[in-house]
Amino acid sequence: MLFILTGDIRTGKTTWLEARVRELEAVGVPVRGVLAPGVWRDGEKVGIENVLLPSRERVLLATPAGDGCSTGLGWDFNPAALARVNAHLAGLNATAVEKDVCPGLLVIDEVGPLELRRGDGLTAALTLLDSGPTPAWPHTLVVVRSALAEDARTRFAQSWRSGELLFPDESGARRLHEALL
Repeated sequence: MLFILTGDIRTGKTTWLEARVRELEAVGVPVRGVLAPGVWRDGEKVGIENVLLPSRERVLLATPAGDGCSTGLGWDFNPAALARVNAHLAGLNATAVEKDVCPGLLVIDEVGPLELRRGDGLTAALTLLDSGPTPAWPHTLVVVRSALAEDARTRFAQSWRSGELLFPDESGARRLHEALL
């Protein structure tokens, strides 16, 4: 099952997801992929990290854009960090079909306009999502902002047959637990 966790900016999607990851891991469900928590200083978002799962390696992915922002998205993405995260995700893709791996959840936080509209950024995440379910992760949760939720559902519908929208609330947590536990 493909779950699309959606909500507007600053609605707690990543915080909600971090809690679900801890809960699932605590009961033995393997979680692989990437989380994207913000880096905050004095109430201001000063960066975006990627936390590689399951190792918890942290990579500073982006910082607020200066005048020469190449993406037009308000963030400057570190090319070396993007390469590191893409390599991590490509490594997961290489093990996706291993039959002796314990099935779990693939987490991709987040797929945005850089990926869905430009084919750039976390391109290895798109490859994983386009591949559909595997023995390693029969379930995947991808984080997408509300404005892109239908784009994501449409893009991945063929590979996953459907995409269920989740929201960062108790109902979403219950639904995820029902599918995985």
